[in-house]
Amino acid sequence: MGLITGAILAVIATSLINYSNYVQKRELENLPRIGTLSTMETVRAFVNCRPWLKAQGMQILGAWTHNVAVGFAPLSVVQPINASGICLLVVLAITRLKERASPVDWIGIGSIVSGVILLSISLFNTPTQQHEYRPIVLWFFIVLMIGAAISSLIAAFVRKDERASSFLGIAVGLMVGLTAILTKLAWSDIADRWGEYKIAGFIYSSYFWMAIVLTLISAILFQVALQRGLAIVVVPLVTGFSNLIPIVVGFLAFREPFPKSPLMAAFRLVSILLIIGGAILLSLRKGEDPQKKVFRK
Repeated sequence: MGLITGAILAVIATSLINYSNYVQKRELENLPRIGTLSTMETVRAFVNCRPWLKAQGMQILGAWTHNVAVGFAPLSVVQPINASGICLLVVLAITRLKERASPVDWIGIGSIVSGVILLSISLFNTPTQQHEYRPIVLWFFIVLMIGAAISSLIAAFVRKDERASSFLGIAVGLMVGLTAILTKLAWSDIADRWGEYKIAGFIYSSYFWMAIVLTLISAILFQVALQRGLAIVVVPLVTGFSNLIPIVVGFLAFREPFPKSPLMAAFRLVSILLIIGGAILLSLRKGEDPQKKVFRK
């Protein structure tokens, strides 16, 4: 029952997050580009934009719904569902933002939809027991993600062309993926302290506060990336990389179970490959820099 609940919550979360991404991109076209005005002027412009603020509310609600889903279901289930929400963003970017879709884009969308269908089928034969994680493997991946994120950020701020947004998208995706892992660890802390603190145990979890800090940093960098690149490129990059490593970590470090049936296990593997592959495929397209206009104060 917990697995199905987690899957349902994951669907709700990814829908909220990706609709929020669309609204943010739409509103960012009329907001000052981050870094061109003073900090106070930029903050004032963003705070006075109600649609953008509502989008942040949806983003926060979606993020917390995703965090709750991680508490009910394994990362290997929640993260692919989270990745599938890119379909909503791509459709909105094409129909509302008028960003052009190529045949490769549609192949990516079809790949993700097929993956979600296979993932849904595989849920019917998945054991729910979980094991203690492997600390050495876990921290190897955490250090690797931090190093890769820093490298991507350096590349993003060194480059001056439209590809800078792609490196920003990769960095944000890695940080969001790391946040998912830290959230999983925070839930373990809460469970260990449940008898004494109940749900308030999160206050004493260092992983929880690390996840909060990373979330705030990622949110700011995500706005910068959206302003400097197309939504149909940036968001798939963030989605692809934010899901790829948590899924691998879920299998290798958290030892999350696979479906018992060989056929269902194959469906699960193929679904992950299709979803992540589709998201990355969408990120390979090239497009013009949307920020050629000058913003007014």
